[in-house]
Amino acid sequence: MKKNKFILLSIMIFLVKIVVAQEIGYKEVRKKLRSYDLAVRIQAVEVIEKLDSLRAIKLWSEALEDREWEVRYAAVVALEKQKGKIAFRLLFNVLNDSNISVVAGAARALAKNQDPEVIDQLKLLMKSKDYILRNNAIAVLGLMKYPGAVESLLDALRDKNPLVRENAIKALTAIRDNRAVGPLSDALKDKNEEVRAKAALALGYFGNPAAVEPLLAALNDKQRKVSVNAAAALGKLGDPRAIDSLIGALEDRNDQIRMMATEALGNFADSRTVEPLSRLIYDGNPNVRITTAKALGKIADKQALEPLISMLGDSEMEVQLEAILALKNFEDSMMIEPLIEALNAKWFSIRYSASEVLRKITNQNIGVDYEKWKSWWLINKSIFKKTCNDHGSSRIFKLNQNQPLCLRLSDG
Repeated sequence: MKKNKFILLSIMIFLVKIVVAQEIGYKEVRKKLRSYDLAVRIQAVEVIEKLDSLRAIKLWSEALEDREWEVRYAAVVALEKQKGKIAFRLLFNVLNDSNISVVAGAARALAKNQDPEVIDQLKLLMKSKDYILRNNAIAVLGLMKYPGAVESLLDALRDKNPLVRENAIKALTAIRDNRAVGPLSDALKDKNEEVRAKAALALGYFGNPAAVEPLLAALNDKQRKVSVNAAAALGKLGDPRAIDSLIGALEDRNDQIRMMATEALGNFADSRTVEPLSRLIYDGNPNVRITTAKALGKIADKQALEPLISMLGDSEMEVQLEAILALKNFEDSMMIEPLIEALNAKWFSIRYSASEVLRKITNQNIGVDYEKWKSWWLINKSIFKKTCNDHGSSRIFKLNQNQPLCLRLSDG
């Protein structure tokens, strides 16, 4: 009996010590949280989790209201590691914080939890009078990629605040539910140009042919950003109905529209696009010429060979480089001499890239030495021409290192 009383007394003393230690720890952490030193306050946040839950909640709540965003962010990071509804309730309160990093941290933490209560709370926040809270709730649902939120997000496309509508588009794009295609197509007529632009870009990610006609109409939007994004989306969708309109956009006065239409047409790999794209090899904007070289290389049609060879003489290094990289997709003897001449370029990247393509199509590993390549070509040029003429083609077929032959296109 005495032994049992002793054990009970020992347990009570132990518990009292724990409570006292917790109280002392709580007071010490609270004191540090109220320090004028920012580093001390951040360090205090990092040890809150060692306290019991009730004391920890009080201190986390205090840290989340700190005047410096770094302390609030540290509290959010700490809460992200915690499990339980109390931690999530604290994080909900952070969604209206004035600092974007703190809000983003809370959003990330909340998005990890698919708890129905969390989702219901987010849907309630979407009805808040504060557009910032509505916006941040939508951002969290987008990070969650939760299909059950689609209907609420579609409602948000009609929000009076354009930033909320933009964020709803972003969230719907992350979820990629085809129920959004119709409403996003309607958003192409939104009175706000940023909303229209984001809706245009978003539709390219759904892979739904129902978006093609609305996007074709958006190509004619008065705002450049909308037209550019519509062209990009049509390129992603790859629907042949878009080809004629994109070819028309190649003549647009705006550089960005021509560039995006060019990039989009490269995704179709359709020989019909080669001739109109070839008209841009002398475009006044070097970025358009770079994109043209990339597109012609992706299409890899024999008609694109001469325009790409012409681009080896471009005044811009980046254009020459893209033309050489595009020529990697061809194997034709008519490329050899222009590529050898490119070994005279003042830029090493041009010389090296040209030598790599030459090695690929001839099986000769001569490096960037112009004179050696010139000598080699002088000896082998007639062999290439004779063999290719005999076969009615200039396309190279490498039988071995020393016997370059040609292959009829019909056989290739």
